[in-house]
Amino acid sequence: MKFIKLLLPALVLISSFYSCTYTPPEPAEDPTNPRTPPTAGSADFSKYVAVGNSLTAGFMDNALYQEGQQNAYPVLLADRMKLVNNNAAFNFPAYGAAGGAGFGGSFVPGTATPVGRLQFLLPDCASNSALTKTLGLTPAPTIPGESLAPYPGNKAEINNFGVPGAKSFHALVNGYGANPTQGNPFYWRFASSETASLIGDATAAKGTFFTYWLGSNDVLSYATSGGSGNPDPGINPLTYSSNDLTDSRVFAYVLKTSLDALLGTGDNTKGAIATIPDVVKIPYFGLVKAGLISAGAIPFNLSAAQAAALNAGYARLGSAAAGVNFKVGKVNYPVITTASGLRHLDPAKDFLTLVIPQDSLLVGPINACNTAQRGGWGILEPIPAQFVLDQSEAEIVTNRVKEFNDVIRQEVAGRNNRLALVDMNAFLANLDASQNTLAPPAGYFSLDGVHPNPRGQAVIANEFIKSINATFNSTLPLVNVKNYRLNTLPTQ
Repeated sequence: MKFIKLLLPALVLISSFYSCTYTPPEPAEDPTNPRTPPTAGSADFSKYVAVGNSLTAGFMDNALYQEGQQNAYPVLLADRMKLVNNNAAFNFPAYGAAGGAGFGGSFVPGTATPVGRLQFLLPDCASNSALTKTLGLTPAPTIPGESLAPYPGNKAEINNFGVPGAKSFHALVNGYGANPTQGNPFYWRFASSETASLIGDATAAKGTFFTYWLGSNDVLSYATSGGSGNPDPGINPLTYSSNDLTDSRVFAYVLKTSLDALLGTGDNTKGAIATIPDVVKIPYFGLVKAGLISAGAIPFNLSAAQAAALNAGYARLGSAAAGVNFKVGKVNYPVITTASGLRHLDPAKDFLTLVIPQDSLLVGPINACNTAQRGGWGILEPIPAQFVLDQSEAEIVTNRVKEFNDVIRQEVAGRNNRLALVDMNAFLANLDASQNTLAPPAGYFSLDGVHPNPRGQAVIANEFIKSINATFNSTLPLVNVKNYRLNTLPTQ
């Protein structure tokens, strides 16, 4: 199965317009607490430029599409800035497809139509045949997507330089958007030339204020691949594979070079930079495990005969399965594949990715619509490594994030009060379980389990506003997050 599948018990279920600019709804006034008159403080917001990756672009539900772009945090932040910069325009390279475009060039089976963004499918096998291989409510690309096309607007007037898939060092690569198949097709859409770099284009926009948020993809691809990349690939990014962790020295060099360029556009240019969230804590890595636990599927129960038979089977693998020891009773966790051999999943320290084929997990019928036996992963055979982020791999990711964030803090401290620090790592860590999920009615993440939904983008915009106000004595009003949607459930 290639669809992302969710266990229903993991979810707490209660119950456009195409343009290159977008004005979000005004926040509701609170008559008991009148809004402080908006001021710029010591910052100059007359030309705001945003640099980042998919989070900055408004990528959500596993695709770039118009609603996501319109609700990206830089667009919401720019709307607050308009109150003090004479309503200056904030343009982004709009992509008009309702279904959007995702990564990888995937197509709807049997067609030439690219897959679009994810939507929830009803857990009803009569109307949704795809659910015969799932365990519950399913995010699936049911809206047809479209191929990316060049941005038809004026590329010299773009303000949002958010590029899905971009790692930190990609910002300095000349030709990163040379063509749709070489480099990054999302940057190719709006790159100023075949030899342009992301930082070069952003600097040419001559912003008086900027936001910078790059670095999460430098650890995310390693994590989502189950730690298949090299955690220590050295300091030459030209030799990196797609899933390698970026060396912190590379990150430091790129960050300094990028900030030098962006701050160099004017003596009074200022900006805000966000820390890198610990990606291990996003729903992509916790939702499946939480669903199995809440459904009572793990730990699972074994009789003495069953435990003995399983132990005998794994014993044939020799020392590679030394960590496998099934026991009598409801105390058994799935067997996972790690770099050091096979062992049982530690529910507190190991993670299963959101894209694991759930119709292969454990044993028993898939659902009431399909009584065929599941594949028995975790019991009859180990869960493959690409669907597991084990404790050692998770610790590597967390430690690298810490190294990146130490570099960011050092840069902020050495920039003579020209940068606001937005601690998005602490923000993610402080979300409660109802927010750090894609489940309605309160989850801030979109259906891909990685990117925020519109409500999540709104709360991110507010974190930027709080830090900007505190650093530069500005009084930009906060976004009213209630004006922005959460994930929606099927209605039919």
